[in-house]
Amino acid sequence: MTKKLLANLRLFLALGACVLMSGPARAQAVSTFTVQATGSVTSVTDSINFSGPVYVSATIVPDPAGGPATAVVSVDARSLVATSAVTGATFVNSGQARLTRVFGASDVIKTTFSFFPPGPGGFLRGRTALVTLNLTYDLTTQALTGATAAISNF
Repeated sequence: MTKKLLANLRLFLALGACVLMSGPARAQAVSTFTVQATGSVTSVTDSINFSGPVYVSATIVPDPAGGPATAVVSVDARSLVATSAVTGATFVNSGQARLTRVFGASDVIKTTFSFFPPGPGGFLRGRTALVTLNLTYDLTTQALTGATAAISNF
């Protein structure tokens, strides 16, 4: 054998050993929910009423070192309709979040998002809302089994 062929053979065997030693791939449980949310954010001069869907996705990731699993939770509240009770104007919102949580039977997540009038410069008049999610999981299947959402003042 030539030196180059022998070197390539050693490299191939080393890579094969690395693949065999890496262990089995771990499955990740993924669940999605669409939750109807309502609530309002009030100020001295106005009340902004929110209603509509909040999309929640949870991916359960086992710890390869044997520690507790984590839940990677994605929240998308951009489809909420936000309307001023005083003027009837509608607002745009930036309601997205991705959070890593310790996996358990239940979880309460509170996260904020901004909302603002549409059009040029609207983002300069942004305000903040709080979305509170109550999540429940099946510990055996690691599936998200329930979710509720509410919108309120921050």
